[in-house]
Amino acid sequence: MFNKFLIQFFLLFGLTFAHNIPSLNKSIVQFGNLEGRHGLDLNIGIYDNTNITSITSVSGINSSVVTNSSIGFMGSIAYQYWFKDYLSFRIGAGALITDVKTKTTAGAEVSSEVATVAPILTGVNFYPLQISEENSVLPYLSISAGPYIGVYNKSEVGIATVTQETIVETVIGAKLGAGLDFLIGSLFKLGVNAGYHFMGDYSRPIGSETNYSGPEYSLSFGFVF
Repeated sequence: MFNKFLIQFFLLFGLTFAHNIPSLNKSIVQFGNLEGRHGLDLNIGIYDNTNITSITSVSGINSSVVTNSSIGFMGSIAYQYWFKDYLSFRIGAGALITDVKTKTTAGAEVSSEVATVAPILTGVNFYPLQISEENSVLPYLSISAGPYIGVYNKSEVGIATVTQETIVETVIGAKLGAGLDFLIGSLFKLGVNAGYHFMGDYSRPIGSETNYSGPEYSLSFGFVF
């Protein structure tokens, strides 16, 4: 239910912003003069990892409470360079927080597990057309590939003991995406983005899974210079 709400929010944001873009745009940066320009973007959104079961349990005298997250949060930063108005090179790094688990037992033992996947992707964005008279609303398709570094951290704290475990694994993967970029004035760019990550299997589980392929939905804010 929460996933659907967030997806609808991203779509509504995009449609509302596209409707109001003429009043915001000062038409300095637009489709037609992007060639040779650079861009920096910050992306924030959600990563759908519903293949991980969400659990909350409480039991008897020797009780325990376990909570899992079923929605991962993501963030990334990327550099972009336009070879042509319709084609740009893009390289970025980010983090997908895919699995968070905490457990508390009646014996005062507390354990926590966090699994994070960090993609470092290089690819291109293709802008086939503009959909506003001001040339400021740009739909795009994207493809990128690179390493997905999985990091799993587990810590257990007991009455007299503390233990920690860290696993780091790397696989190769790719991302297909699409979205809308909104060019505002001489410097700014906003975006609504969706994509799907395809990745190989880790040799050891990173948290609950060995494969975290799945969709992401994000908003972006950036600069064009």
